[in-house]
Amino acid sequence: MVVLGWIIIATGQKFTASKGGNFKEEYRRRRLLNTVVLVVGVAIIVALWSKLFQHTSTFLGLIGAGLAVALREPLLSIAGRIAIFGGHMYTVGDRIEINKMSGDVIDVGFLYTRMMEIGNWIGGDQYSGRIIQFANAQIFGAAVFNYTRNFAYIWDEIKLPITYGSDVQEATELLKSVGAKYSREFVEGARAEVEKMQRIFMVQSFELKPMIFMKITDNWVELTLRYLVDPRKRRAASTFIFTEVFRQIRQRDDIEIASTSMSLTLQNPGSEEANRSAEVPKVA
Repeated sequence: MVVLGWIIIATGQKFTASKGGNFKEEYRRRRLLNTVVLVVGVAIIVALWSKLFQHTSTFLGLIGAGLAVALREPLLSIAGRIAIFGGHMYTVGDRIEINKMSGDVIDVGFLYTRMMEIGNWIGGDQYSGRIIQFANAQIFGAAVFNYTRNFAYIWDEIKLPITYGSDVQEATELLKSVGAKYSREFVEGARAEVEKMQRIFMVQSFELKPMIFMKITDNWVELTLRYLVDPRKRRAASTFIFTEVFRQIRQRDDIEIASTSMSLTLQNPGSEEANRSAEVPKVA
């Protein structure tokens, strides 16, 4: 049986060799051939051995139990696929995060989920260009964050530091108006999604319009704009808001953007130097 398998593999590799010099494809075909021969060989051996036992069903049961242990991860992945679709965890097109991996789902297979990665060394939740593949079994025992399921928006925040001498009330109104200008197109659609979600889940009502929060720091007054945004447009949204706010601030004299500052206090060192020189012992 072993010799026959070796002959089949050796013969098959000649036919599976890539003529175009594609070594990756040749490697894939060779590994696939080895796997098929191995699986078929094991199946034949199991069938031959089962005939030697009087209780074939018992033997096959033991073999099945062994395979269940050996193939635990693939079986869990298949069960995970059922749970993904049955539990509405995510589907193709959703943006998710699992085990600190984030991206847009592009395929949910029997064993693996594939998604286009976002983040990592790229800021603003934008694509890195890599495709992440992870076993469906990972959904068991891990938190799955879905950015777009049931509610297609998320909240984001940007911070604006202004000097103590600035008109805080005017700066607050300016920041709020720019946030409202950006989000007015989809606030009504978001409100409809919230109402729909409340019919499914026990979700309390929450404010969808932009909100401003203020904080006093050592160097400035910090205004934080909290606003609704499409998770795929976070970077574009912050760029639009900062650009518009900066343009309007430059046209005013009552609002000034703050920067880190440091206060220094200088003292007359004359007396201290005299004291130190007086304390220095004389050297013979």
